[in-house]
Amino acid sequence: MSSSETSAEQRTIMIVEDDWLIADDLAHTVKDIGYRALGPAHSVSAALDILGKGEVDAALLDVNLRGETSYPVADAMAEQGIPFAFLSGYTTDQLKPGFQDRPLLSKPLNPGALRDRLSLMLRE
Repeated sequence: MSSSETSAEQRTIMIVEDDWLIADDLAHTVKDIGYRALGPAHSVSAALDILGKGEVDAALLDVNLRGETSYPVADAMAEQGIPFAFLSGYTTDQLKPGFQDRPLLSKPLNPGALRDRLSLMLRE
């Protein structure tokens, strides 16, 4: 096993997604890439609880969580300096001002794009 694979396995990616099937697929993809998947968190409060435990190295945030947005989670992560990317069918222009410069991965998710984005976020 290479040293990059070892460091990837130690990295924890929080998944914030309210759709169970998408969250499950995303968790499997994250694990297949070599990271530890944490969650999924289906709401802002659940995501903030996970974040408060201090085990998150990066996160993938669905923008719309059954009527609430993940922006409070994004704010908390930005304050803590934890990298994140949004996952959505939205375009960058549809994101809340202040978040339009953040990475946005389109659904349905391409595993190669996810691998590349996580690598950039974690600077591996």
